[in-house]
Order: sequence, then C-alpha cells, then structure tokens
Amino acid sequence: MKNRKLVSRLPSLAALSALLVFSAGCFGGRSPTPHLHTLAPATIWDTFASRDLPADAPRIDIAPVTLPRHLDRPQIVILSDATPDAELVPLDQHRWATPLDASIRELLAARLLEKLPSATIDLYPTTTPSTPAAATVTLRILRMEAPLGSTLDLVASWQLSPSDAPRIVHYRALPADSSLPAYVRAVREAVTLLADDISTRLAPLLPSDTPSKPRRHSAK
Repeated sequence: MKNRKLVSRLPSLAALSALLVFSAGCFGGRSPTPHLHTLAPATIWDTFASRDLPADAPRIDIAPVTLPRHLDRPQIVILSDATPDAELVPLDQHRWATPLDASIRELLAARLLEKLPSATIDLYPTTTPSTPAAATVTLRILRMEAPLGSTLDLVASWQLSPSDAPRIVHYRALPADSSLPAYVRAVREAVTLLADDISTRLAPLLPSDTPSKPRRHSAK
C-alpha cells in the first residue's frame, strides 16, 4: 500500500516542480546581460582630435546613413546557415553599443579624415555653415549580413551631391573565425573599403595641399 500511494503522488510532485521552475523564471529570474559590441575601433576618436587646418579648408558633409529596417535595431543581425531560405536572425544577447547608423557614419568620417587630411568634416554642426560644402556624401546600406564565420556581403548605394549620380557597390569581408568579435571586425573592414572608394572619388574635388596659415579645428 505504501508503494502504491507513493506512485500515485509522483505526477502531482512533478507538476508542482514544473510550476515552481516556471514561476521562478517569470517572477524571480533575470535575463542574461547582453554583450555590447562597438563597430568603430577604440582609437577612432583620436582621428577627430584637434588638427591644424587652413582657414579655408574644404568641408565634406556626411548625411545621416540610411539602414534597411531589419538592421535598424539594437540587436546584431546575422544570416542563419541552418536554413536554405536565408533566414535573418537578430541576436538578443549580442547588441550594438551605439546605433548602427551613427556608428557607420562616424567610422566613415574617421576614415575620410585619414585619407583626406586637407579636408574638414563636421558630423554634428552646432551652427549653419556660412559656405557650401565641397561635397555631401549620402549613403544607404542595402544589405550587410552573413552567417557567422562566412563571407560578409555589404551592398550599398552612395552618391556625392550635388552633381554625382548614385552608384551601387558591393564589398566582401571574410571573418577570421566564427565568433561575434570576428563578425564585427568584418563589418568594420567592409565599411572601411567603402570609405576608401568614397575618398578616392572625393580627392579630385578638393584643392591640392598648399601652405597657408593653419587654424585649430576640432571635429564635432
């Protein structure tokens, strides 16, 4: 009789245990803290440090970067390699530390400053400039994702206003391994390749370097 009673009570004990686990998850448990990743390297702000530029240094404006809806979110989005239909997977536990559009814009600006030392770029002007920019860069990201460890494809449309026609470009970067940091570095590499092409197109629009009285300038 004792054994029969014990067996009859096992289902209710199992149900009670499951209920306790569920309650702990709903009311007492906490989600793991997400990992935050930065697109730009830690030294990026060194590029924006004070520079000696002539008073009439040409200015390049960079318009806010446009992202597709699936990338315009805090989560890092990758392609699943487990399904044949190219499923997009937002990673809740791996997020961008700053908005992706702003990070791409800052990385682009830093690279242009490196490649075009005679130009000035003010991403966040506090006043309306008194003279027109030598050119305005407009960038639209069309796609930028891959499975972890696979070649990342960056497809973008960009143009230089006021006279340049839009162009669509495609870049590829291969991560060193299948980790998230390697994936982020691949994104950085692809954006850098894009910036180098833009700087090549911008260079003929800027005056050649000539000696003149420098002024102290701090990029915003």
